[in-house]
Amino acid sequence: MKIRKQGLMLFFLSLMLCLTACNKEIVMAPMELKEKESVSGEESRPLRVVVNLDEGSDELILENAWLNRSRFIGGLLFRGLLIAEENINNIQPDLCSEYTISPDGLTYVFRLKDNIYWHDGNKVTLEDVKWSIETCLLSPSVNGYLKNGLQRIEGSKEYEAGKASSLSGLMIKDEHLIIRITERDDSFLSELAQLAILPSHYFKGMETSEIEVSDFWQSPIGNGPYKFKERISNKEIILEANQEYDGDLPLIKEISCVVLDNPKEEYFDFGMTSDPEIVEKYRKDSRYRVVRSNNLYYRYLMFNVDGNSGKLGSLLKNTRVRKALIQGLDRQSIINDIYKDTAVVLDTGIEKDSSWYLETKTYRTDYDPESAKAILEEEDFDFEEPLVLTRYHHDEISVRLLEAVADCWRKLGIKIEIIPINPGDTDKLWTETEWYHVALKNLAAVDYSEWYYEYSSDNHLWSNILKDRTEFDQLIHSLNRSNWAYQRNEVYLQLQRLELSCVYKIPLASIPQYVIYNKEHLEIPLEEFPNLWYYFDLDIEDWKVKG
Repeated sequence: MKIRKQGLMLFFLSLMLCLTACNKEIVMAPMELKEKESVSGEESRPLRVVVNLDEGSDELILENAWLNRSRFIGGLLFRGLLIAEENINNIQPDLCSEYTISPDGLTYVFRLKDNIYWHDGNKVTLEDVKWSIETCLLSPSVNGYLKNGLQRIEGSKEYEAGKASSLSGLMIKDEHLIIRITERDDSFLSELAQLAILPSHYFKGMETSEIEVSDFWQSPIGNGPYKFKERISNKEIILEANQEYDGDLPLIKEISCVVLDNPKEEYFDFGMTSDPEIVEKYRKDSRYRVVRSNNLYYRYLMFNVDGNSGKLGSLLKNTRVRKALIQGLDRQSIINDIYKDTAVVLDTGIEKDSSWYLETKTYRTDYDPESAKAILEEEDFDFEEPLVLTRYHHDEISVRLLEAVADCWRKLGIKIEIIPINPGDTDKLWTETEWYHVALKNLAAVDYSEWYYEYSSDNHLWSNILKDRTEFDQLIHSLNRSNWAYQRNEVYLQLQRLELSCVYKIPLASIPQYVIYNKEHLEIPLEEFPNLWYYFDLDIEDWKVKG
């Protein structure tokens, strides 16, 4: 993604304005500025992107960009102030022309690029950026990594609690956006890079809760290299290259995003999957290239420890009961049977080949169904009341995975009822906790810290389940302030010990995601792919359809 070089005069003028605005010493953050290149008017057929290789979706639904901005489509339509390179630690300007950071790491100042526009012709403004930050912070559906960063902004707690009408650490002054955070966070720019800036003029007067169900997502207005052209049906939309884009115009003029009736058999140019059968199928097809992406994607079970779901719900507050349920679960066999060799079985939030993995077995709960049943009987577990399980994905893998969990617990004599919910109703897991006991969940994470942030008392979702449990807070605070690998190592070891003693979640596996594309029809310069659940610079302007 390429941007124009700024003149020296603009550089010094901006720096002086920033110094005035913040009344602090400011230093320029390192960034690479590239010349905009001209592109030939090459015409090519639309790129065919399948969006349901994993999901059994009946229609194409564009999700709230603050929850899943990427998954390919969101990254084409929307931009942020910043953009991450493949290495998430390498952050470059995107909508901003430059940014500065105070020496103490607490104040960030951004200057917006001139003459950038929404796809409807309106100019992108600092008000759009400020509104996006404030509204995203209050949104019920936000990526955890992004939310974690925004909650660092000064005044966020008061703002989220409704005690303040605006964020005290967020302001516009002298054509600059100023952000103040409460404590130094070296990941703040990476977290902010995941924020899609949305057009505030479209949502004027709309309640925050209405945004993700708004008609906006039927034909979204963005500011990225592609814009929405038309909806062919409830299963296909067409994106076209944005001719007003300020970077390099993409070589591929149109992209068809489709939901296929039989995604395992029908033709496509590009798709993503974690399904081991699909991976195996296309590895054998010489027309396609299959590339494992650099992602961290968890499958796990979440205990509803809120205690509102009958007698069993109250029993789940008992740590010994939760550990017994883990003891009655043959995770190794379940994962090996379903995922073959494409998944990593977990017993903490850290993968076993990581140097941060807790090797000791002192805290672990190994598979032992006889012992599990004996403990449940000792704790007066009600074997007659159904243990209600739920899931919000309906693909074959998710169905099989939860059924395998249920089978293990049935062997202990537990009655099981499975009640699936719609993907759009996942907020019910935290807001309506009286109807289920255990949920199968997914988490796409940038790093291990996201897994542990779910235990934090200020997590906007999990705090509704965990209530006033604060035992993880100090360690998570220490993790955020750990600048060296040896410091993070010690914190991660402590977090795993605490996790294994509290057992609020049951880790099942880390599931790799694979990019599959037809190399006979699509040329991609990338040799490796980042975590495509997040927003990275994919150099989309250099992708080319052949033939």
